[in-house]
Amino acid sequence: MTASSPYDLPLDLGARLDAIGAPLPDPKPLRFAAVLAPLLPALDAREGPRLLLIERAQNLRKHAGQLAFPGGKPEPDDDDLLDTALREAEEEVGLNRERVAILGRLAPVPTPSGYMIIPYVARVLDDWAPGPVDQGEVAATLTPSLRLLSDPSRYIFRGSADWRGQYYELHEFTIHVPPLWGATARIVFDLLRRLEIEPRP
Repeated sequence: MTASSPYDLPLDLGARLDAIGAPLPDPKPLRFAAVLAPLLPALDAREGPRLLLIERAQNLRKHAGQLAFPGGKPEPDDDDLLDTALREAEEEVGLNRERVAILGRLAPVPTPSGYMIIPYVARVLDDWAPGPVDQGEVAATLTPSLRLLSDPSRYIFRGSADWRGQYYELHEFTIHVPPLWGATARIVFDLLRRLEIEPRP
């Protein structure tokens, strides 16, 4: 079936993403972390699928109140970084790994807080409704549509930066208060670019 709107997920999305098992960069001196970027079914066909984000709790020591994806640092019992992302999504928002199909990875994202984030893109297979589970970490969940995220009027390009030899662009999406920015915004922009619907100022 052909896509009926520019916001529908393309049939070849998996091929547009990095392979799940593709070699990972050496993170040193950073440490690995992993996040899950879950795509939920559209509520309105004109808006396209939705992307699940969390608003981090205000009492956290790092990145309090910021928008993010479910995820975190590996635990000793995790099989790999994908297992880390799936475990964190279940702990933080109650998304069981049996309800998602992993489509691939996005580009690793180094952060000044000392992590190399590995983002995994997943499609939610049913009508699961998100809600915060770990109240100590998650204040709220958001599900902005691809149409909203790709709206140029909601997007600000903040220039570029160079950190420890890593060049990266700075993106901001004014979809919430606070806005979506930082490493998570870079991950979102990468996904939108691969979908060929990235906003431009």
